[in-house]
Formats: sequence, C-alpha cells, structure tokens
Amino acid sequence: MSDSEELKIGVFVCHCGHNIAAYVDVEAVAEMAAGLINVVYSTHEMFMCADAGQQLIKDKIAELGLNRVVVASCSPRMHEPTFRKVVEEAGLNRYLFEQTNLREHVSWCHMREPEAATEKAMDLVRMSVARAAKLESLPLKTVNVTPRTMVVGGGIAGLGAALDIADRGFEVVLVEKDAKLGGHVRSWTHLFPTGESGLEVIDPLVKQVKKQSRVRVMTSSQVINFDGYIGNFEVTIENTETKVQTNVEIGAVIVATGFRPFKPIGYFGYGEHPDVVTLDELQEMPPSDKLLKPSDGKPARTAAFIGCVGSREHGKKGHEHCSRYCCSAVAQAASDLRDMLDEVVILYRSIRTYGKGHEELHRLARQKHVIYSRYPTEEEVEVKIVDGKIKMTWTDVLADEELLFEPDMLILPTAMIPPEDMDTTAKIFSLTRSGDGFFNPEHIKLAPVTTHTAGIMIAGASQAAKSASEAAIDAIAAAAKSVALMARGEVEIESTVSHVISDLCSSCHTCISACPYGAITMDDSHDPPVALVTEAKCRGCGTCAAACPSSAIVMLHSTDDQILSMVEAYLCPAAETEGGGT
Repeated sequence: MSDSEELKIGVFVCHCGHNIAAYVDVEAVAEMAAGLINVVYSTHEMFMCADAGQQLIKDKIAELGLNRVVVASCSPRMHEPTFRKVVEEAGLNRYLFEQTNLREHVSWCHMREPEAATEKAMDLVRMSVARAAKLESLPLKTVNVTPRTMVVGGGIAGLGAALDIADRGFEVVLVEKDAKLGGHVRSWTHLFPTGESGLEVIDPLVKQVKKQSRVRVMTSSQVINFDGYIGNFEVTIENTETKVQTNVEIGAVIVATGFRPFKPIGYFGYGEHPDVVTLDELQEMPPSDKLLKPSDGKPARTAAFIGCVGSREHGKKGHEHCSRYCCSAVAQAASDLRDMLDEVVILYRSIRTYGKGHEELHRLARQKHVIYSRYPTEEEVEVKIVDGKIKMTWTDVLADEELLFEPDMLILPTAMIPPEDMDTTAKIFSLTRSGDGFFNPEHIKLAPVTTHTAGIMIAGASQAAKSASEAAIDAIAAAAKSVALMARGEVEIESTVSHVISDLCSSCHTCISACPYGAITMDDSHDPPVALVTEAKCRGCGTCAAACPSSAIVMLHSTDDQILSMVEAYLCPAAETEGGGT
C-alpha cells in the first residue's frame, strides 16, 4: 500500500453457531470494533465461513473499498486458507487478511465466565485491527517440482504407494533396507479379517512393482544424505552390501519405514521356554493341520494367549500406546487354533476389536468356545516354568477366582514399536516424533499423512501402530498427495518467511545452528559472508529471528512493527478510537 492510500479495515465477527456466541457477546465485540481507528465496517454473522459469509466479505470489499480484512472466528488452522482465498478473489493480496481466534482461545476455554470472555475477545479483536493496519502485500512465490517421488520402505505401505504413483504416470525410487521387498507381512500366515496369507497379499504387489517400468527398486539400500526443499530434493542412497552410492533428484518423499515387533524378554517366561512364543513368531510358523511345539516337535493340545504384552504400559516410555491390531489378530489366531486344539484361553485386560469385520472375529472365537478370561489391570499374570512345563496363575475378574492353567504353548501378542533406526531416519528427514516414538503427522485429523517438512509424507506403521489394511489406506493417501504435487508442475511456497538484512549480519552463524529446518546457509558472494535464507525450506517459525544477536533477521508478515502494534493496542486501548464502521 502506498503512503497516500487510506486505510479501510473491515471487521467480521463470527457466531460460529453457538460455539462463540453462547459465551461471547459477539454484538458487543462488533460494536467495539466499529469504533476503532481505520475501521470503516464492522458486523457479526452466524457463520462467516459459509457461502453467505464469504460473499459478504467480497461485497463489502467492492462496496467500501476495504483494503484490510479482519475475521474474528475459529482457529486460523482451520479457515485461514478459506478467508485468504476470499479476499484474493475480491482483488486483495492474501496477506492483507488477519484472523482472530475467538473459539479456541476465548469461548471454549472461558465457558464459565462470559463477561471476561467478552472482554478478552474485545482485546484480541482490537489487537488484530492494530496489526492489520501494519500488514503489507507479499509476493506469491512458486518453485518447479521434479516429477519423481522417493518411497522409503518396501513393506505393504511402501509398495502400495509406489505402485499407485507409477500407475499415474510418475517416476518412483523405492528404497528398501532389506534384501527382499514385502516387510513383515510377507512372513505372516494369516491376515485378519480375510484369513489370507501374507504372501497372497504381498506377492502380487511385488510382481506389479517389479514389472512397472517407472519404479526403480533399490533393495539392501538406505538414504545417507538428504538436502533441498519441496519439489527439489537431492538424495544420496547407498547400497549396504556394495557401498555404491547413487545420487537422485526427487520432488517428494513418502516415508513408510514400518515398525519392529517387540521382543518381550523378561515377560511371562519368554526366552526361558521354547514354547513361549510371540504372535509374530506363531504367524511365521509353516502352515499345518497341527500346532507343533517348538520344544519337541510334538502336537500341542492346549494354548493360551496373554494380551497387551509391551503395550498400554503406563509410565513406560515407548510402550504406553495401544498397538491396535492385537485383539483382532488374537481372535483370528485363537479361532483358527481352536479347530486343532482341545482348549484355547485368552487372558485380556480389555477387548478392542474395532474395524470392519473385526467384531465378527471375536464372535466367531466365542462360538468356537475359545475361553476369554479378564485379569486385573493392576495385577500381572504369573507365569512359572516348573519341570519344563508352563504354569499360569491369575485372578479372573468376572468370576473373582484365582485360576491355574498349564498350556502346552503360551502365545504373546506383542507391541508394535518403532524400528531401531528411527532416530537416524528422523534426523535425515527432519521429522518429529510422538511420545510412543513414531513419526508425527502435520495434523492428526486435517493432515494425517503430511508432515511439518513440506514435501515429505508418512504412511503406514511409521506414524503409529496399525493393521496392514490401515497401512494400505495410508499408502493411497500419501500417493495422492505426492501425485497432486507433481501433477501441478510447480508448487506455491509460503511468503511468510525470514529475511536477512545483510548490512546488519555479523556472520556469527547463530541462525544456522538455530534453524530446525536447515533453511539458512552462508552466502559466500558477500565479503564477509552473510546469512542466506532458502525460502522454499523456511517454515516461518521465527527461531532464527529470535536467536539473532544483531537483529539482522526480519520475519515477513510478523515484523517487529506488526507485533509491537498489537502490544500497544492491548496496553493502551484508549488510544485506538474514532473509527467509523457499523
């Protein structure tokens, strides 16, 4: 905006149904905003995000010549892109829009104090109006996209994603650290709820991937170096057997590194007796019409399962999560074993057979007289090895009795935990991890397969414990994100990034070590060198600006002037008067 252009700010306060209006006097907030300096229009509407609300903004921009827009509604996380698009369609630069969060930051957290909530809402709107007056137009920037995706991990998720992308006409580099494709699924004899073997599911995928000319398969390989930004990544891949390194340029990455089955050493006699096995090990036994004991090769007559081994362990880091697949997998396995054994017992804390067709597995096991016995959460099942036999004692919650059972085999469904090299993978791709050690998505509901590093997606059990069918669904979603990126040919990057004032830079390198995204390097074309921001890699977090001792870094769209104007508007509300909007 030129110095001579008059500021004309429009304020639109949203009821959000009853989410905001039930606890905040939105009419009073809109009336207060109408009296602020530079505000020429202020109103309140039921739903600003609805078509009618969006059209109202466009109409008022055209009618009154608004050159700044403030919407006081829900979280910018949800609807900032919506309203930015609205003002753009009305002829304004998208960065001349400001959103105030009255739902999450006011009404939802102050439900029991409506007067204070209304006062806080007024403060926030006043601050947003002050900031809006300082906003500047920013250019829209794009970068070209290399039409090639790297998929890391050759399990069911990685194979599915690679095939989906290639079938849509784009190149894929599939990197698998093992010598064979297929992951854990390849070795499983039964998959619920269909009863198929892992080979029946995986083999067709592997064959299709190998036949697909657009997929370059690199087994016994791992990524050792990764650099660049969305659409333009440079990768170095090393073959772990030959040590030959390959450099590849890619536009996007799908991380599908899967999980590691927990080995329950020290749990329930595992490691002490060969007939105490994990469910994973049971699934890897060759198909047979009899269950043969590993100890002597003789047929077993009885078996027991103990649920949640290594899962749902409160206070034990990395083991507090539910592994999700276990209850359904145990029901399937127990039902199958009941056809060949005299007795099958399942000890459980609780049953969670969620998902399509999963409850039927539990019902079928019951119909086959598989015995379910619930043991107290606060007590463990006691397992002893006596004279080479497995002896189990526990208290049945429903019968309130102490029970004893001597199974020929004890099967432990164990937790899904992150692979051993998860730390290395996280550092290479700048991914964050949740408390259970898996990778974090950008947003669990709104962006479940993208990450905070633009251009990198996660799929399957790399982000949480899940079944094979869920991993396959993730693969389709991640592939769709990658294809959408490559199909555009170029991608728009955020303009709200950091900017270095070279005359103030002291070449101290503080910003380089502070940046979590590796977006800052030194520009050697200056003498002495100064910091240089790769804008496509910058996520606008502001860490570098906060760390810079020379105040040489400015955050575009969050300048000192813009932030200080909000502070002044909060501390000195009386100065912000003489508006003219209604």
